[in-house]
Amino acid sequence: MLTKTDLREIRKVVREEVEAEIQPLKEELQADLKMAQIRIQSDIRGLQDRTKNVEIEVRKMRKDLKTTTNFLDREGLGVKKRVERIEKRLKLSPLPTQL
Repeated sequence: MLTKTDLREIRKVVREEVEAEIQPLKEELQADLKMAQIRIQSDIRGLQDRTKNVEIEVRKMRKDLKTTTNFLDREGLGVKKRVERIEKRLKLSPLPTQL
């Protein structure tokens, strides 16, 4: 029958063998994880660049919208004044405002 010392020695040998078999897999896994991390970081940088471009375009669109809105407001007020003047000159009653 095996003694405790024999069992310890067997465990030690088994542990060494298992570790020797696992080491290449461990190294391969670490390399795969490193490559995945590099790929993800690259993708994140690309997304950050695209986000910056979108933000720039949104700012341009807001500026254009503001300019257009201001122009149309001024034009609308001008047209309103002209219509009121024409109504007054022709003695027409204004149409009810519809929203």
